[in-house]
Parts: sequence; C-alpha cells; structure tokens
Amino acid sequence: MPIYAFTGSLTRAMPQYGAANGQGISRLSFDDETGRLGAVDLVGGVDDTAWLVTDVARGRLYSTSEITGTRESAIAAYAVEPGGLRLINRQPTRGNEACHASLSSDGKFLLVANYNGANPEGWPDAALSVFPIASDGSLGAAVASVRHTGSGPNAARQTTAHAHCVVPAPSGDIVYVADLGIDRLVAYRLGADGSLTHERARDFALPAGLGPRHLVFSSDGRAIFMVSELIPTVLSLAVDPATGALTQRDSFAIPSLDGGIVQPSGILLSADGRHLFVGLRVCNDILALRIDNTTGKLSQTDRRPSGGTTPRDLAFSPSGRHLVVANQDSDRLTVFAVDHATGTLSDPLQHFDVGTPMSVKLAAF
Repeated sequence: MPIYAFTGSLTRAMPQYGAANGQGISRLSFDDETGRLGAVDLVGGVDDTAWLVTDVARGRLYSTSEITGTRESAIAAYAVEPGGLRLINRQPTRGNEACHASLSSDGKFLLVANYNGANPEGWPDAALSVFPIASDGSLGAAVASVRHTGSGPNAARQTTAHAHCVVPAPSGDIVYVADLGIDRLVAYRLGADGSLTHERARDFALPAGLGPRHLVFSSDGRAIFMVSELIPTVLSLAVDPATGALTQRDSFAIPSLDGGIVQPSGILLSADGRHLFVGLRVCNDILALRIDNTTGKLSQTDRRPSGGTTPRDLAFSPSGRHLVVANQDSDRLTVFAVDHATGTLSDPLQHFDVGTPMSVKLAAF
C-alpha cells in the first residue's frame, strides 16, 4: 500500500501566528526507503487545519478547522481515494479553536479538544466533544461534551481553561485531556454510547503555571509522558493498573541553550517505548530523551535543529524509520532518519515546501 503524508495548513492570518501561506490539506507520497516526499494532490478551500487524524481501517482522514473570530470550529471527514480526498461531511465542535483530535481506543468515536482561546460570552465552549463514527466513516453530531472552568497563574495564557489535547488510554474506556489553562490532566470515562463521566480520582494536578500541552501513553497503558508549553518540561508519569491513579516518576526541565525562549509543541513515543521526541518552538530544535523502563527516568540523547522555524508538529513514518517535522513558519516539512538504538536523528534528508504546515500525519492507505 502507498504511504501518504498529509499536512493541514494555516490559510487565514491569526494574531497568535505568523504568516498564513497555506492552501488547504496536502497529500504527499512518502518513500520509507529513502525518506523522500513527493506532491500528490491538494484539497483547497479548507480553513486553518490545526490537526489531522488518520483512520487507516476505514480509509479516512479527519481534520479540525480552527478559525479565529468565528463562533464554532468544525471537524471534517474525508475519504482517502486514489483520485484525491473526498469530503464526506462536517460537524460543529461545540467550541472554538479546535486544536487536537484522536480516535477512541475502539475506533467508534472521534474525540475533539477545543482550546477556546477567544470565547466571548454566549459562544460554545466545550473543552471536549465526542462524535460517533458511522460505518462509512462519516461523523454524527456530537453526542456528548464537557466544559472546563478555572485559571492558572500565568496572566497572559491562563486566564481561563484551555483544553489542548485529548488522548485515550490504549485499552479500556478512559480518556485524558491536557488543559493548559488550569494545569491539569482531566480524566473521563467514555461510555459505549459516547457519554462522558468525570473520573476525578484519576485527575492529575500539575505544578502551577506549567501549562500542559500534549501527552502520549505507553503501549501497555502503564505510563504517560507529557510535555508542557509554558514552563518547558517533560514529565514521566506512572499509571496504577488497579486504580488508574497517576504518580510522577521523573521531570525533565528543558534548558535554553542561548538564554532565549523554549516553547514545546508535539511529543512522540517510539514504538519500542525507549525514546521520546519533542518539538521545541522559538529555539527551533528537536529534543530526544531516553526512558529508563524500570524507573521512568528521562535523559537526553539528542538535540538538533528542526530544519526550519517553528516545529509545530512531528510524526513518524509507519515503520518508525523516519521522522517528519512540520516547520510552520518556514513553509516546509523536514525529514530525518531515526536511529532507535541510540535515540538520535540524522542530518535532514529533505526539505519539502508546504505553505504554513500546522499538522502532519503519515499512514499507509
């Protein structure tokens, strides 16, 4: 099966970002032997795609549409076909600035996190919404949503709650939301009907002002690794298999190498569970960390330039042999080879021009 790299782009200027040079959702070919990207096709007229989700089992691609100044973001379903991406349908997300989405562990629902950064009174403000997925891959209307309330000590970024990602546990029915505004990982039980029940005993309160952004689970569900945006840190957390309670195992403070700003973005866990790869904006680096399987302790194995400016998202190829970085403000994707034995990256193998890439995902369809 061919491997595709999909990128979502910024198409309208937003005050919190630089230039918006995107045109929509691009589909690129990817050669996992050489690490080379090639243009295939483009879906234009798709506004500000902040996040993409691939559903290989159904041959579908899901995208968020994050549009500043509108009341409500949207989620869209596309069929991945030889002739291009075919829009199936769209649904409103019950919140604005939708910034992250994921499939439930059983593949029956799409979970969407709304950042709600610009949320005047009366606008929809769901932090998390749940969408049923039909057999043809289409999205039903949201069957459940929840609000978050609260604030944090960072007056510029934490005046209210800001859900930044939602990730399901590898098995079972628990999902976690990282909320940047309230310094908390918030746990919900996802019902068979898509309902949400707050599991307060599984919540995890983070140090004030940390600003959690993204998280990943280990394959066995017994560990969570989280990166924070406001105070650049990677946390290693253990998940109690009996109760689901979280405990901190280690904290890696990401240093500034030149006294400048370090602002983390995405985080990936290698398939063998041995290394983490983290995008660092402003300083424009990729950080690699080794995980001690016994203690959860984190230690640096590599840190190198991302190949451009503002590495907003990063993704492995299906084999894990390559890492593709979306350098948002350089209008390019950069490809690296990954050495999983040492937890290091090669020099860039390729730079591929794409207007303002916000999200990148690779999958074999």
